[in-house]
Amino acid sequence: MDKDTQIILSPFFANPSADDWVRDILTSYFNYFLSIDETKETNQEARKNLRLSLKPLVPIGTRHSLDKIETFLHKEFHRKGYFFLGGMTGPYYGPYIWKRIEKRAFKVELPDRHISVNVFFMYEFLSLSWMHFQTFGKSSTSGWVKRGDELWEDGLYCVANAYDIEHLDDDLIFQISLLKHEAQHFADKSDFPDLSDVDLEYRAKLIELVYFREMKHRFVSIIREASPIKADPHRYASYWILKGLSEKILSKPYIKDENFWQSVPYEKIQAEALGLLQAHMRQLQGNPQNRKGVIKGE
Repeated sequence: MDKDTQIILSPFFANPSADDWVRDILTSYFNYFLSIDETKETNQEARKNLRLSLKPLVPIGTRHSLDKIETFLHKEFHRKGYFFLGGMTGPYYGPYIWKRIEKRAFKVELPDRHISVNVFFMYEFLSLSWMHFQTFGKSSTSGWVKRGDELWEDGLYCVANAYDIEHLDDDLIFQISLLKHEAQHFADKSDFPDLSDVDLEYRAKLIELVYFREMKHRFVSIIREASPIKADPHRYASYWILKGLSEKILSKPYIKDENFWQSVPYEKIQAEALGLLQAHMRQLQGNPQNRKGVIKGE
């Protein structure tokens, strides 16, 4: 078992003085993580069972929905000295629960602007949501953005142990996949407050392709995760990026073969990614009906 997995499971191995309520909440979510898959019917049942499992652990007035339950959990975990972020990551529920935050200010360059933004480095996690659990700590969300949420200070939120905290200026993954990706979200949430998750991810992933200089850093993962699964904004955004680049560069409707793309100069991918980003912005700005998003599906 790797170190990250030991950390996320540590409440189960704590001494007898550990908080039983915290352990029971984590157990409810972990059981939910074990039962989810890509089947709609299965996930509806899993979500129902999660709510039933959490109900005895929260006051009667908060039991009507998972959203109401998690609003209470946010407050109760804060009372116990933790931060709690509920809601959905992709198509599934799964909280992020951590102990400590450190704030730093950064200036970030994007293709059409420079922005100043606070980054909140998060430490000592009890839960890193469903992906971390299901992959035994090998994969997880490493950050997100908050803007206009009354429960959170505006800024970028960063899972500290995902990056080289002592050498952030030299950490390309932090500089591009965290700072620029999430800063694009931050800017878009200001320009288009109701923009869909798919459109947000589409734009932020294109930013990464523009600023990275090699295919291996981001484009390979976009190819591998791309899927026409509309319920998963990350995979669906990657699908539309790959579709757009296939049409622009290869004059093909959709090429997912990683080896095929290896022969394409990365400078060409960068240029066309910027073109897709700019074309998307023109669509958003060109019609008020597009301000919620232009990726509608096929």
